Amino acid sequence: MVTRRSIVQGMVAGGTLLTLAPGFAVAMTGGERRFVFIFLRGAMDGLSAVPAYGEPRFKALRGELADGSPGEGTPFDALKLDGLFALNPDLPTLHKLYGAGELTVVHAACHGYRDRSHFDAQDAFDRGTVDKSFRDGWLNRALAYLPPRKEGDLAMAIGPTPPLSMRGDVAIASWVPAEGEGLDPDTIVRLAELYRPDADLGPNFEKGFKAEAMGRAMADGGKDELTSAQARGFIKQARAAAGFLRDPAGPRVVTIDFGNWDSHASQNVRFMPGQQSAGGYQGRFAELYIALDRGIAALKEGLGPEWANTAVMVITEFGRTVRINGNRGTDHGTGGAGFLLGGAVAGGRIIADWPGLGEGKLFEDRDLLTTTDLRALCKGVLREHLSIADGALETIFPDSRAVKPLEGLIRRRA
Repeated sequence: MVTRRSIVQGMVAGGTLLTLAPGFAVAMTGGERRFVFIFLRGAMDGLSAVPAYGEPRFKALRGELADGSPGEGTPFDALKLDGLFALNPDLPTLHKLYGAGELTVVHAACHGYRDRSHFDAQDAFDRGTVDKSFRDGWLNRALAYLPPRKEGDLAMAIGPTPPLSMRGDVAIASWVPAEGEGLDPDTIVRLAELYRPDADLGPNFEKGFKAEAMGRAMADGGKDELTSAQARGFIKQARAAAGFLRDPAGPRVVTIDFGNWDSHASQNVRFMPGQQSAGGYQGRFAELYIALDRGIAALKEGLGPEWANTAVMVITEFGRTVRINGNRGTDHGTGGAGFLLGGAVAGGRIIADWPGLGEGKLFEDRDLLTTTDLRALCKGVLREHLSIADGALETIFPDSRAVKPLEGLIRRRA
């Protein structure tokens, strides 16, 4: 006989996420270091995020996509990192983190996938392998090597759908930002009374309600002038992530998906301060960079003292073409850029075996050549930050024996 109780018990036993309502999600799993994985879906342009302004051919290849060089005196001068690289001018928080030794930039990087399909590239990175027979994700496999928690969830996916990277045998929690005002108090009371007698649903409802209240309280940071829904949503999710991670009973691993980075056209449209456009306050892609920067600032502020224990990885599925296209954008490429940041990060440096942009240096005469495998970055963070043994890294990232973990990414523990 199938009953409500038997259905719930089956879902829990199978590691299935039980979603009670928008904003409510419950799971059971069994850490003090925090890890945040931010996936920029759609392929962020690494040469817009981290321009190689010191390259002789850079501005000629990039055309109007090239911001002013550091100190050039344009309204949007890039923010200097060293004599070769700078940061996008819409990333001032990341620039300050770099100066404080809390940001490492990884350039000319991609994972094991080398073609240019968004869906295949994202799935390959989420799985941790190009082998499509795998149905679970690299981060979920990593969770299996972390000590279980006595109370609270080990990991949480923030967003409408848990990413493939977090799916697998280890159950996770999930939080979905609710639209509008959410359920009215009377409805919540009635639901609580309905579920309270049930040994499974009662505690789960209470847990979900507490998570929803915490998420809403942290995500509400007032109105933002940005017009992009993805931009505003990411900032809210970053605020919520800080609240969950700061809670002693909260998760220690969090993922956030931040999409809409596909920049085939009108990539570098900006407006002077005070100007407004129907398509965006600063231009759609400028708003994404602004939101990324503000979200990281909100994450640091919200974590407070726990920022010192936190590492944040910001990655995209591949880079984009070096040359500007006819629509004032860039097409799907290969090598790109990513970030590792946080109080636990030994930053203030750039990891790049730089291939250059000169004649004959581009991959297939169009893309930045990949010289760093992002799996090496992931392996290094898992080993140094989450103390996962080297032998387990080969299980987490199958067919990657030749990819050695990057070293010196995380500050030594006191």
